[in-house]
Amino acid sequence: MPSGGINRQQYLTTKFGSADNARSVYQIIEDEGKKNKIYFQFNKIKLTPNSFFSHKLLAYAHNKKKQTQVLELLFYKYFIEGEDIGSLDVLIKVSKDADIYDENIEKYIMSKEDNDSLFNEEKQAKNIGINSVPCFIFNKELVVSGAQPTKNFIQIINSLHNNV
Repeated sequence: MPSGGINRQQYLTTKFGSADNARSVYQIIEDEGKKNKIYFQFNKIKLTPNSFFSHKLLAYAHNKKKQTQVLELLFYKYFIEGEDIGSLDVLIKVSKDADIYDENIEKYIMSKEDNDSLFNEEKQAKNIGINSVPCFIFNKELVVSGAQPTKNFIQIINSLHNNV
């Protein structure tokens, strides 16, 4: 992913083969979200960001014991508000909203500190089949990507339970 991200429509067409395929996939996600009172606003997303700096913010938040809160804010900013979560300005705002902002955060995000560790985590994720969010790993062996109907999870869990 380029450091500045990529045009959302271009990204979706490349990932799914066509705009129609992308719409079908995202309609399923939107429908599943509504069932859980999550109202995705995919039409607001104009840029698919490079999320590396978001991961740095999450690493910073982990040390402050606020990683979950920051993750939820990032998801909200991106999937509901359509903001560029690769933008330093957006990340600084998120850090303030999560009450983890301090004078070192911008320097940390822009530094090389923890980069090797984050790159290794990304490499490990790709090696086990994680290529998008959400992603669920069952029993350290089955990787399921993307929004799924509840029945799919029930079938997976029952299948794993029956194989024990």
